[in-house]
Order: sequence, then C-alpha cells, then structure tokens
Amino acid sequence: MSAPTRYLADIDAVDCRALLATGQVGRIVFTRRALPDSRPVGYVWDRGGIVFAVDDAAVARAIVGNAVAAFETDGFDDVSARAWTVLAVGQTFELAPAEAVRLRPRLHGPWTGGPTAAAIALRPARVTGLAVHPC
Repeated sequence: MSAPTRYLADIDAVDCRALLATGQVGRIVFTRRALPDSRPVGYVWDRGGIVFAVDDAAVARAIVGNAVAAFETDGFDDVSARAWTVLAVGQTFELAPAEAVRLRPRLHGPWTGGPTAAAIALRPARVTGLAVHPC
C-alpha cells in the first residue's frame, strides 16, 4: 500500500497570525558569537507580538542585541491530518516591567523560564507559513 499523497500550500499572513495565537512552544533563532543559535521557548501571542521568557541572562542579551531574530512554531491537526509551520521575522526587545508582570502569568509550561527569567518580545515584520495537506 502506498503512502497518501500530500501537497504543500503557503499560509497567508492573517492565517499565520491566527496559528501563532494557538501555539504554546516555539523556537527563537538569533545570532550569538557570530553564529546562528536557537532555543525552545514557551510563548504567548499578545497584541501582535510573540512574548517569551529566557532564564539565561547571556542568551537573553544575545537575543535582544540582534538586529533581527526569527521565531518558528508548528503544529499538527489530528482530525484533518494537516501539518503547518509558521516563521516570524522581526526585532526583539525586553519588555517593560509592567508588561512583564501583566504577561508572565500567561506563560506556562516547560520552556517558559523561571520567575527571574527575562521577558522578551518579538515584533514580527514578516510572517510566513507553510501547510502540508493530505490529498
């Protein structure tokens, strides 16, 4: 028996943002010591930005110090057998203390950092996505 045929489709920016709002874990990609680096992070989509926390102060400085960073997350729908991935590219910044206090309770799970983790946001300048659908 042959495997089911699948096809790829681009996901428009509006649907990418909707998918970002449903996720919980992704990867922040940044440059550290002139090399690409990546960290898994728990995140929340808030007011058009991706908010996450990082425990390691040196990593947090590297993420915020980049001219540009990327964030990637993906998912799978068991019912439709549709898989998807979303990539957001933009600038990162450390959240103001009041924003960190407001958003910290929404970050939960294994990759969200401890109580002293730096709260960081990525404001996407570009959002792209790709879906794999069964035929």
